[in-house]
This record gives sequence, C-alpha cells and structure tokens, in this order.
Amino acid sequence: MPKKIDHSQRKEQIVEAMFRIIHHSGFEKATLREIAKEAELSLGSVQYFFPKQKDIYMYAMDLIYQRFEERMQKVIQVNLEAFEHAVSMIKQIVQANTEEERMENDIWMKFSVMATMNPEYQVTKDRFREVNFNFAKDIVQMLENSGYITIPINIDRSANSLTIFIHGLVFESVIYANSYNDQVIEKEIREYLQMICNTA
Repeated sequence: MPKKIDHSQRKEQIVEAMFRIIHHSGFEKATLREIAKEAELSLGSVQYFFPKQKDIYMYAMDLIYQRFEERMQKVIQVNLEAFEHAVSMIKQIVQANTEEERMENDIWMKFSVMATMNPEYQVTKDRFREVNFNFAKDIVQMLENSGYITIPINIDRSANSLTIFIHGLVFESVIYANSYNDQVIEKEIREYLQMICNTA
C-alpha cells in the first residue's frame, strides 16, 4: 500500500527548498526544476502541488504571513508590561538570533521587492503593508493607553513612522548582517520606542 502523503507538509518542504535557493542565489535561480532538485523531489511532484511559478510564490508569501501571525500570538500570550511588550513584539519581526531567522528576514525583504516589480502580487504586497501598519498601530496605542505617551498624538502618523522604522531595521539587519546581532537590534528598538515616549 503506497504511503499517504501529507500535502501541507510536502508543500512546506518544497517552499523551504525555494527559500534556501532564493536566500543563497536569488529569485532567478528559483526555477521549479531547481526547487525540485533542492527538495530532492521530481519536477512532476513539485508541479503537482505548484503547477506555475506564481503558485509557489503566493503560497510562500502566505506562509511567511502565517509564521508572522504565529509569532505574534506567542508574544501576546506573554504577560509583560507595555514597554517591554512593545520591544518583544517588534523583535518578533526583526529577528537575528539564528541563521534561520536571518534567512526569513532576507526572504521577506526579497519577496517585498519582487512583489513591487510584479503587478500579480500587488494585492498580497498591500495586505502585508496593512498587516504591518496595524501591528505598529497596536503598539503605539498600547504605549499611549499605558501612559508611556502622555500628550495627544496622531496614532496613524506615529504608526506609519514605526512601520518605516521596522522595515528599515529589517533591511539593515539583512544587508549589514555582521553589524546587527540580537543585542544591537534590541538596543535600536528600545531607543526608538523611548524617543516616541519621550518626545510625543
């Protein structure tokens, strides 16, 4: 009797293979044939789950989004005071503890750039921006509600600035990986949040 294949597990295996190729060699090398070779599967097996290149890209972007949501849920469940909670939340995006975390940041950045150049991924790209903006908005509102921000502010404007800061820190940590370990990233996050709280 043939072994039953876990479809979601096989899809993740294929996407992880694609992530490794993109991380080390870029999108131009991430053909379905090369992905199949990296995943140690036949081309037909990969095409069974992802008939076109677009299919695997869309699935991969959704997987990145899903992992982001899972990390956020873990942070939300931890009982921290507001400022430490805000630091912890942002660190879930700008990760630098392991090579796997750094690779995920790199992949996220490369997908964002790729999506900008391809109208097919516009909706997904815009959804990512909206998710990140709402995430930043939650942080700003949490700091305000907890008394860290003591004068009236424009929540949306502050959230937009925080979103830009987070994206910039991800970019820096990918491009200049040797200059950004977990301690440096946490220091940058703390200083930015202190600036919001002190000058707002």
